[in-house]
Amino acid sequence: MLAVSHLLLINTIIASLSHPVLGSSLLGLDQQQRQTLRDRLFQTNLRGPRWTGNDNQNVLLDLVTGSMDLAGLKTETLDYTLNRWDPRWWSLNLQLTNGTNISVPTTGFWPYSGDSGLAGVTAPIHDAGTYGLSAIERANTSTLDLENLPEGGSIIFFDNPSPTRNYSLPGYHVLGTSRNILPEDIPELGNLSNPHWQSEKKLKFDKLADLGVKGMISSWVHTSDENAALQFLPNAGAPGNGNLYNVPSLYVGNSTGELIRKMVSNGEVKTATIVLDAPSYEAPTKTVIGYLPGLAGRDESLLLYTHSDGPSIIEENGPLLLLTLAEYFAKNPLNISLDIVMTTGHMSGGHLDEKLWMDQRPEIRDRAKAAIICEHFGAIEWKDVWRDGVPVYEPTGRLEPMWTMVSDKPSEEQELLHNLYIDAFDGTPDWLRMAMVSPQRVGGIKYRWYGAGGSSYLGRKGDLPTVGIIPQPDYLWAAMSDGGWSKLDMDMVVSQIDVIIRLVTSLNDKYSAGQL
Repeated sequence: MLAVSHLLLINTIIASLSHPVLGSSLLGLDQQQRQTLRDRLFQTNLRGPRWTGNDNQNVLLDLVTGSMDLAGLKTETLDYTLNRWDPRWWSLNLQLTNGTNISVPTTGFWPYSGDSGLAGVTAPIHDAGTYGLSAIERANTSTLDLENLPEGGSIIFFDNPSPTRNYSLPGYHVLGTSRNILPEDIPELGNLSNPHWQSEKKLKFDKLADLGVKGMISSWVHTSDENAALQFLPNAGAPGNGNLYNVPSLYVGNSTGELIRKMVSNGEVKTATIVLDAPSYEAPTKTVIGYLPGLAGRDESLLLYTHSDGPSIIEENGPLLLLTLAEYFAKNPLNISLDIVMTTGHMSGGHLDEKLWMDQRPEIRDRAKAAIICEHFGAIEWKDVWRDGVPVYEPTGRLEPMWTMVSDKPSEEQELLHNLYIDAFDGTPDWLRMAMVSPQRVGGIKYRWYGAGGSSYLGRKGDLPTVGIIPQPDYLWAAMSDGGWSKLDMDMVVSQIDVIIRLVTSLNDKYSAGQL
């Protein structure tokens, strides 16, 4: 006899069959497809982060490729080998002038900074002050004090304040919102406090090494330790695959940084030892391509695009989103074909160019009528909330906005895509917030189009009608002990996929009518 809890579960599932998440009159995933997606996300998350070229990424892509084959798509892979940087153990110890040794907590490592091995590097600490921010919150390394470094080598210490940004004028033009909600309903438009912006704060480690710098300690500022934990920022390696920096570097939280600075100023620290055991080795990785021929039989398609590598089930759930869409449209054929690209190299520090597929398979771009970039679906919003002068990291009670990058160049095709995208949100829940924004060029500054590598080349430089969807939670590039599962909202994932299903279906209708 079935347990009562099992009967309740089955009854709930049966009831849901006639009550899709977005209403019976709207296109979307059925119960089986929703449960399959949840299972795949959960089981993928169990394996751990999908760093570029690691086993977890390759297993995910094998499963996605095999599943697209079973669904009837034509698939291929573009295979690469990269020099993979693999951070394994890290720690920070201070040797005090009174003969005491203490171990100091860290929030993580500076990606691609170097490899100390298990023995670590030891040197006196030089307080270099602070990494600067320009008037428009851009990186400014000129504020670092690198004068009078200790002879024989040093470990430099500096504050690293987090920039803030916004998606408002003059840098970004808001072209539309979900259900035409007011910008006031998306307050994040005016204040994007987010560690993610550290991605642009880079250092020339080769020049630091020439100055005798053996290692580096960077202290987060204006960010809680919990929010800063294991942020993979900035994602920038030495130029060229196989080239490595050699200044192993770690992050510490703000309170730890204040303690280090005080002890150094008081002459209490003799030396510091940084351990960042991060060997590099050749590793295989691949970009996966799927093709679903349209019923019209013409060489024209819609391009669905994402990346497959990252630290959490939020950051790189794109392959499972696109697999779900591929299976849906394999059962519900379109007149227009679908090209599906899942690129690799996103977390490689630039050692593997995500855009290589564009040169290797130019026909995909040539036949595309429009492109849709999907990534980071289902993100619950967490922010630092300041209480008594201290940042506390907690959920806000909201879900992350669907920031959507588009071009505002005058074009009938662009306008059609934008309108159909906004229409696809009709009937969606109030908690699903989307802002469609266009990066501007102001005073010689080109504001960035954020998204999976190459999306700006499609939508901004290539003039292909493109919607680049990129929710950006604070934890976007952070590795988490639960893989980010506690910050994933499945109802939101499904609602977002259903929006894409309706958008693709609308584009197909326009194509069938000769209007695309």
